Amino acid sequence: MAKKIKAEDGKVYVEKKPFYKRAWFIVLAAVVLIGVFANMGGDSDSKDTSASSSAKSESTSAVSSTKESSQDKGKTYKVGDVITFKDEAEITITGAEWSDERNEFADTNPEKVLKVTYNVNNLSDDDYVLGDDLELYVNGKKMDTYPNGGTLDSISKGRSFEGAVQYFGVNGSGDIEVEVEPSFSFTAEPAVVKLDIQ
Repeated sequence: MAKKIKAEDGKVYVEKKPFYKRAWFIVLAAVVLIGVFANMGGDSDSKDTSASSSAKSESTSAVSSTKESSQDKGKTYKVGDVITFKDEAEITITGAEWSDERNEFADTNPEKVLKVTYNVNNLSDDDYVLGDDLELYVNGKKMDTYPNGGTLDSISKGRSFEGAVQYFGVNGSGDIEVEVEPSFSFTAEPAVVKLDIQ
């Protein structure tokens, strides 16, 4: 119980115990300590090993089946072809054109800026994130994306997005190819789309 103290001015004050001496704090501290000590010991290695080995075998078989069925290996696509990545997405490059638009705040100043337009249909059970689906290569050399208002968005399960845009800074000339791969996919092999731009 708290002590009552009478001050010189005649007022009565209640002196409270510090929080660390109160019963609720002591009980809480005891429960936390018991929980910490209970989780410190135990031999869970055998359970973890069997679970991780079965998970590895399942993921390996899933990866191999997805790679085989996502698209024909070595096939080159063209603008307008629907590229299907099993259980992930369908991506269609709908157009590519040189853009005169420049970003005055960009760190780079490429010779040309290429605007690539594409459609995405989400086949997965999760939200699909747009904006990191494409990579551009000129004569086998990777080009950087160009900050010019490209599409950064997401679409929910079973939905589609038409008219997504991604910009690339292009230096040099030659064969232009776009590698297409679903965003954040660890299993899909990239598909190559050849672009014929003058």
